[in-house]
Amino acid sequence: MPAERTGSPRIAFRLAGLLAGTLAATHPARAFTPGTGTGGFASPFPDAGGGTTGGGTADTGTTGGTGTTGGTTEATGPASGTLAPPDYRYQGTLPLVMGGLPVPGFTVAPTISLDEEFNDNIFQTETNRRYDFITVLTPGITVTANTPRLNLSLQYAPSLEVYARTPSQDTIAQQLFGVASLVLVPDTLFVNATAFAAVTPTNGGFIGAGGGAAGLGAYGYGTGGGTAGFSRQSTTQVFGQSVTPYLVHSFGDIGTANLGVTFAHTSSSNSAFGGATDITSADLTGQFASGPILGRFQDTVSLEAYRAEGTGAFSNSSRDSIQDQLGYALSRGIQVFGALGYEDISYSGSGVAPIHDITWRVGFSATPGPHSSLTVSYGHDQGSTGFSAQGIYSLTARTTVSVSYTRTVASYLQQVEAALAQAGVNQYGVAVNAVTGQPLTAVNGTLIVQNNVSEFTTLDLTLTTLLDRDTLAFSLDRTTDTPLSGSGGFSQESTTGTASWTHLLNPYATVTGSFSYGTISVPGFTGDSTLFSLSTQLSYQLSPTISASASYQFFRRRSTTPGFSVYDNLVFVGLTKRF
Repeated sequence: MPAERTGSPRIAFRLAGLLAGTLAATHPARAFTPGTGTGGFASPFPDAGGGTTGGGTADTGTTGGTGTTGGTTEATGPASGTLAPPDYRYQGTLPLVMGGLPVPGFTVAPTISLDEEFNDNIFQTETNRRYDFITVLTPGITVTANTPRLNLSLQYAPSLEVYARTPSQDTIAQQLFGVASLVLVPDTLFVNATAFAAVTPTNGGFIGAGGGAAGLGAYGYGTGGGTAGFSRQSTTQVFGQSVTPYLVHSFGDIGTANLGVTFAHTSSSNSAFGGATDITSADLTGQFASGPILGRFQDTVSLEAYRAEGTGAFSNSSRDSIQDQLGYALSRGIQVFGALGYEDISYSGSGVAPIHDITWRVGFSATPGPHSSLTVSYGHDQGSTGFSAQGIYSLTARTTVSVSYTRTVASYLQQVEAALAQAGVNQYGVAVNAVTGQPLTAVNGTLIVQNNVSEFTTLDLTLTTLLDRDTLAFSLDRTTDTPLSGSGGFSQESTTGTASWTHLLNPYATVTGSFSYGTISVPGFTGDSTLFSLSTQLSYQLSPTISASASYQFFRRRSTTPGFSVYDNLVFVGLTKRF
């Protein structure tokens, strides 16, 4: 009998059942996207008029929504890339920002996929390579809702993997992504929810897309063909769930207030230095943003009280903060802002010194077009000083470039929490970052899974071009993970670049190619490594409900640490039936 990784995605279905309870109102569902401390001036709070309030002179919002009134404004991300309040502001927003889910009402689409995989190095060893044939059975279900009260996108597809020659590797890989936004009381009381499950290499050192046709893809390695290319012993199952009830109230031209709390749970089945980890947290957030009464000025006051319990560094942790940001619109598309506040952060049980410090930040925000924005700031928080940037720019009607530079103090699981706080889906049902619109990456296959407190800095650059029959994309990621004193763990840094091309051969056939190259350095553990990945896939629609696919992937890692160098070849063929 295959071994199933710890954890359960059942909470997603309980949340989906709760969210589907009331659907009769005439007001469209709108998600909570409060002011982010980045200088944007069009207040993104929902109001009784269906638009945005506190607009000043800048209009950075993207209207849309699923009804006849305006949607929320475009989210721009935290000022410093931290877990600063409110973490939940992006949940469920992208279906609104992108113009709504494609089909009104409810859609339930069961699927089943059968893949056959050949792997010539199932244990990822430098010597004594062992090959095997792996049968991957993936039942799945996709549920979407686009109603006046509810936006929901839920995808669940667990993969059962059966090894022909090595039954000890039989396993079930849980794969889940769900994001929902519910209106309980129109213009007043809302609920957001997310659910997530994916597989990632425990010791990192991997780049490139997972092979195989089954699975969900986009938000973590191991979602294509289950744990494609990795043994049970070298993978970690990651789960995350959150639910956020919140209140919004508009005081007309004076401003808008909101109050919400996020209850979240994240867990991992394994880590590089000691077993399963988990965090259960509650994050209470309040905010008041002034309205047009101040003219070109906008004042935003934010408060947060965060509490977490769990294993390792999070046996008893807290974060309290208060911040006042004042901005001024120089013109309709350019704003400058400054913020001052105080924070009290403690990681009990971690050995990390508490932080009791004044915070400050200055910066500007520019909106050169309806689909373009850039925010750059410099400031001090979480015990250090540095820059932050977030932007997306439409170079042409077909080409978009996005950039993000963030700095945060967190654990591995808190990074997952932060990713889920920005989760959404696009009009095709693909899990994406609601800030940039790019594929959501909640787990990073290049980094080892640790249970400590670190300072993370991440630079992401993505260029995408959409042609009539082709999609071209290039992405660059640079991440550093520096453990704080006393928390243990290893420093690590990685730089990866990926180029991909998808071509529509005809209405029934699509071919995709991807090339990735990167480096990772983990002194004292896996040393320095260079990484290379090449993959290609052909998909063919045999009938309106049946598709076939064939793919090949090559991965190579060269390491300065003996025994960590590896290469493997993976071949997949598969069928998917949609009901």
